[in-house]
Amino acid sequence: NGYDGQFYHYQAHDPFLRKGFSKYMDDPRLRYRRLLVPAAAYLLAGGQDRFVDAAYFGVILFSVFLGAWWLSRYASGTGRHPAWGLAFLLVPATLVSIDRLTIDVTLAALTMGFALFARQEPGWKLWLLLCCASLTRETGILLPAGYCLSLLWQRRVLRTIMFAAAGRPAMAWFAFLQPRTPADLLTLTYDAGVPSRIRLWLLSTAKYDLPGGLAWAMTVLDYLVALAILVAVVLAIRYAWKRFPTAEGFAGLLFGLLTMVIAVVLTQGDPYTYPRLASPLLALVALQGLSRKEWVGLLPGALVAARVAAQLGPQVLG
Repeated sequence: NGYDGQFYHYQAHDPFLRKGFSKYMDDPRLRYRRLLVPAAAYLLAGGQDRFVDAAYFGVILFSVFLGAWWLSRYASGTGRHPAWGLAFLLVPATLVSIDRLTIDVTLAALTMGFALFARQEPGWKLWLLLCCASLTRETGILLPAGYCLSLLWQRRVLRTIMFAAAGRPAMAWFAFLQPRTPADLLTLTYDAGVPSRIRLWLLSTAKYDLPGGLAWAMTVLDYLVALAILVAVVLAIRYAWKRFPTAEGFAGLLFGLLTMVIAVVLTQGDPYTYPRLASPLLALVALQGLSRKEWVGLLPGALVAARVAAQLGPQVLG
């Protein structure tokens, strides 16, 4: 047992299934799909176990830097001050990953890069970034899907075919894993039977063993997370409904639809569950709000970040 970052740490020591570390993971097939960060740490360490931990920290911190750098450039390109790049430190996935060393900060950073490069003439940088997003986390494949939808909207069929190929490395890796790992837990759960009643599990908050006022405050913040994510879904649909939707708009719509599905199958579990999963959606909505000067787009991300920051309060206080 352990938090997600623990399993990606194991994977960084054995990214290509050679040492049998997968036996000690909660869900090997699910974890191993998320290759990029552990493999990057392994390669940065030269395959030497004694260097892997430092390399893993380095990959996480480099992701924080890249996200801030790309957000700064995006802000400049839309007429905003470059200091907006510092707001990447408030993206929920960034806060969570700094605390728990999860891979979500890397996908959040790639989301910033996607928004930046998609506004420029498509080229090899964007293609490579979309490859990396698909290999960071399986949900990252929604970035190339969203971009291809925007190309189809513009009737650029040849470019659509070219950028659709950005997901092929991930598909090849998933196919490699299929016979080498046991069925993932989600598959096993739903093989046992579909739940007879649909419930909005996003509203199932944790129970806190804390003094009354503090427990109440944490519960209120959890409900604000649920409200913020639902508002982000509505905003994503609205931005995609514009007459000339952007690549960020199409990608945000896909992440919004995914969030709607997750909301009825996955409980909040812990205060980091939905903030991590929803970070690409929150980021894409915020970026569009920033570029359009619609500050309501920044509100969902700020509310979710407040709950994550509250979780770090005891550490800040020592």
